[in-house]
Amino acid sequence: MYEHVDEALLSNIIDELPKRERNMYQAFIEIEDILIQEAETYEQLLNMVSTYSPHKRIAKKLGLTLEDLLEQLSDIDEKVTRKLEKRKIFLYWKSEL
Repeated sequence: MYEHVDEALLSNIIDELPKRERNMYQAFIEIEDILIQEAETYEQLLNMVSTYSPHKRIAKKLGLTLEDLLEQLSDIDEKVTRKLEKRKIFLYWKSEL
């Protein structure tokens, strides 16, 4: 049950991101999800990431260096995580009332 709440909150937070951040974050998540679904083991996933270089492809598509992309993704992920935690705490306290 809570998994659906988390997914809904996360989807809402991603929708609220500025367009460029949202597109970057979603592109990364989509590629990551595809690779995770295709990989049968963790080692195979690492090999696929190394072979397909999704980070490099996204960076090139956006006109960024790999380092800039990773830094921006990290910043976006931190922002999303903070907002998600705040909303979960709010929902917890609201449900306690």
